[in-house]
Amino acid sequence: MSIVLWELPDLVVDQEIRRETDTDTGELSVRFEGTGQHLGKLPLLFTEDGSSIRVANNWLIHLKANLRKKEVNTQAQALLHYFTFLHDIGMSWNEMPISLRLRPTYAFRKHLRDMFKRGELARSTANSYMGSVINFYKFYLARDHLFAYPPFKYEVVRLHRNSSHEYMKNNFIHVDTTDLRLKLPSDTRHFGLSRKLVPISSNEWQIVESVYKTRGIGVSISAGEGNEVPLSEESKLAIDLSRYSGLRRSEIISLRAKQIYKPDTEQLKKKYLNNTEGLLLDPRQGVETKNGTIRTAEIHAELMQALYDYINSSRYIKRRKKYEEIYPENKDNPPLLLNQNGKPYAGKTLDARWGEIRNAVRKELPNFSHKFHNLRSTYAVERLKELLNAGLKEGKALDYLQSVMGHKSRVTLLGYLRFCDEEVMTANEVHELAIDIILKSDK
Repeated sequence: MSIVLWELPDLVVDQEIRRETDTDTGELSVRFEGTGQHLGKLPLLFTEDGSSIRVANNWLIHLKANLRKKEVNTQAQALLHYFTFLHDIGMSWNEMPISLRLRPTYAFRKHLRDMFKRGELARSTANSYMGSVINFYKFYLARDHLFAYPPFKYEVVRLHRNSSHEYMKNNFIHVDTTDLRLKLPSDTRHFGLSRKLVPISSNEWQIVESVYKTRGIGVSISAGEGNEVPLSEESKLAIDLSRYSGLRRSEIISLRAKQIYKPDTEQLKKKYLNNTEGLLLDPRQGVETKNGTIRTAEIHAELMQALYDYINSSRYIKRRKKYEEIYPENKDNPPLLLNQNGKPYAGKTLDARWGEIRNAVRKELPNFSHKFHNLRSTYAVERLKELLNAGLKEGKALDYLQSVMGHKSRVTLLGYLRFCDEEVMTANEVHELAIDIILKSDK
């Protein structure tokens, strides 16, 4: 029997329960009174026959209701993975034999290590799953749930505190933890950098572009394997904004229509609009930037024209009117991206559409695994090449990109530089310059 994850649209708790017995028939009726506490969307675990996995769901509800977690999707995915593993090995979650290696928590740790070694699970995901399972058991330990033997042992480890301040050097801190730490080696396949910092290569991008621009068709696995689905105009524009302006997903879905304008003739002669001409990303205007910073992101002049045409199209006007009806208090400041119901686009929606594009790309590139955020690093690498080829000094090119992309430090950009490896000769020269910059920064 398989385990499934099902998302409730809105779970309501803390309502008063009224039980009444009909004096004539003797039938018992139950009703709920009061508004209760609305938890919003909540993923819960069930067996395929519809039975609730109560011990898992109690913890997820606790995170939402008592700890005020905005989302518990990561924890739900971890428990889905864990309880599926328990089903596969035929063990119960609270079955704790005397031998450590036979306890489900330690067996799950080995399972995650093996998946990581086989390349089936990212290091961060494995650590996140293990951490969620540990917290799940802590929830029941705090409530005095009786286990034959503990699900894990508590430990205190000493960590060295690295700091540039002289008075803090050689200092150590002690951290309470458990003996279920995974201790996985760093992933060195991409110079030790996160996979979301890996840019899409030129060959890969040609296929991606043909999928979402030329054909406009993705592949939905949920709708049936190999089933093609059309991509919306909004999805295509979102991809363009990340690929050609380096915007983060949160910035794209919160970008406002009022920030789009019609470029004049002189502006259209330029390839990019920047400084006062680019996109002003201002949290005070509703744009969700990282750490609430304000910056002007550059944007391709032709993309700005395409966005201007879009917000003046009948398609967008129809969506905007629905938005104004739903959100009359914000009718003067509608988002750029709205769905057909007039509601703002969600980050999950962009991830889902990108997943459909990725599925279509995999027909030609089976190992294509880039996520939506990789579009941002692709912009950074390709834009850096353009700036260096245009004769801009290395330091100034990095300063400029750091500014328009909203990076606090240059470290991330130096990570992007490690992937400047095009096949054409001029790009090879750029790659050598990029390596020089990295070597200089390491001195």
